[in-house]
Amino acid sequence: MSQIFDVICIGAALVDIVAQVERHPEDDDEVFVAKLELLSGGAAANTAYACAKLELKTAFIGKIGRNDTFGTKIINDFNEVNVNTDFLRYSDDNTTGSAYVALNREGDRRIYAHSGAANYLSKEDINEYELSSAKILFLSSLKNLEPFLRAAEIGKRKNIPVVLNPGMLIIEQGFTKIRELLEKINILIISQREFQVLFSLTEKEFNHNITMEKTEKFFSMGIDVLVITLGKMGALLATPSFSELIPPFKIDKVVDTTGAGDAFSAGFIYGLCHNSSFEFENLRRSVKIGNFIAGKCIENLGARNGIPEVGDIKLI
Repeated sequence: MSQIFDVICIGAALVDIVAQVERHPEDDDEVFVAKLELLSGGAAANTAYACAKLELKTAFIGKIGRNDTFGTKIINDFNEVNVNTDFLRYSDDNTTGSAYVALNREGDRRIYAHSGAANYLSKEDINEYELSSAKILFLSSLKNLEPFLRAAEIGKRKNIPVVLNPGMLIIEQGFTKIRELLEKINILIISQREFQVLFSLTEKEFNHNITMEKTEKFFSMGIDVLVITLGKMGALLATPSFSELIPPFKIDKVVDTTGAGDAFSAGFIYGLCHNSSFEFENLRRSVKIGNFIAGKCIENLGARNGIPEVGDIKLI
């Protein structure tokens, strides 16, 4: 099959129920919800949406409930930006997943996720013929590793770059359990918190020397590129030969950090699609674009409302 998609994103598509609150509750406490919104979400789905809005030819693979309200919303929102949904899988036994998000006035959030049908995506749902139509495969945030292992194996065999943005659902399973997946990917995008949890590091232990020491473990497994997103500090880009801390994009105000990592991944993928070389300067440009997209995202409520137009990328 000739390649027709810039990227195929694989993972969870959920609906986020976002509650805006003055503060997060203490134990045995109650807070007033000033505003309640229903928004499409899920890490891989957010990245797919952002990629499509950035005018990349994008498809999504994930599992939702058949003919339920949340699933219909997810499909409708994908259609708005032309995410291809031909590869969606449907469950007759489980409803579309949802996440309950409490967001305070400082933009800090608490999330309770019910994966629902999303976590029942199986390795049998991953079709080699479909994946062969992609230039890049992006995997994100499913507790069930089997479909990701299958997708990564296909990517390796077909020489399609595989990008993993694991999320805590994967990281909390521990290095031993996820090692096989890490050995099959090309690019790992991981947050500072995920990095610390994976290597059992405290905040104080997370410094440049220890970080660079730990990154060697990734490169020894065959990973070509590592990006650690650092929030207000920007992102650390590392390859076996070079590393650089790339500063964040300056923003006016943080409104909601939900989806910042997903937006970063979309920006990085955009850069990679426009120059697929793993040369450090090209990767550096992709990280800068990722920082820009993430910065615009967190200036708005929700994981998708702040994604800029593709023309804005030329300004950075």
